[in-house]
Amino acid sequence: MRFKVATNFRLLVLLLACCALQPALANDAIVADESAIQAAFLYNFALFTEWPALPANEFRICVMGSDPVLAALESVKKKQINQHPISAINISSATQVQSCEVLFVGRSEHASIAKLAKLIGNAPVLLVSEEDGYDPKSVTIELVAQQQGRIGFKINRTSAQANSLTFSSKLLKLAIKVY
Repeated sequence: MRFKVATNFRLLVLLLACCALQPALANDAIVADESAIQAAFLYNFALFTEWPALPANEFRICVMGSDPVLAALESVKKKQINQHPISAINISSATQVQSCEVLFVGRSEHASIAKLAKLIGNAPVLLVSEEDGYDPKSVTIELVAQQQGRIGFKINRTSAQANSLTFSSKLLKLAIKVY
C-alpha cells in the first residue's frame, strides 16, 4: 500500500510539473514549428531553383542569425539537391556568403542584408529572409507571415536573374507575389 501511495504521489507531482511547464513548452513548440517550416521552405526553394553551376562536393545552405532554423535543417541533411549532399552551415561573417548556394538571414541580422546583398553581387547565391526591417529588393525570396500562422513567400525575379538563378514555374505559381 505504501508503494502505491508513493507512486501515485510521484505521478501527481509529475502531472503538476507538466501543467506548470505547458505554457513554456507551447511557446518553444511554436518556435520549433516555425523554424521547421522555414527549413522546409529553404530545402524546397533549393529543389526548385536552377543554378548555373554547383560545386563538386556539397550543396551549402547557410544560416546567419537564426540558430533554430539551423537546427531544423538537420532533417534535410540526409537529402540531396541535384545529387549533391546538403550541408547546413552557420555563418557569422559576411565574408563567407559567396561560399553558399542558399543563404537564410534571420531577423537578428536584418540590418546586414543590404551589405550581404552587395557582397553577393552577381554570385549565384539564393538570398532568403523573413519580412520586416529591410529593403525587400535586397533579397531574392522573402518569407511572409500570413493569417492563421501560415507562411507565404514573395520572389524577386529581377534579383534572381542578376544572380543567374532560374526558378521552376511550379515555385513561381506558389508565390504570393513575383516582381
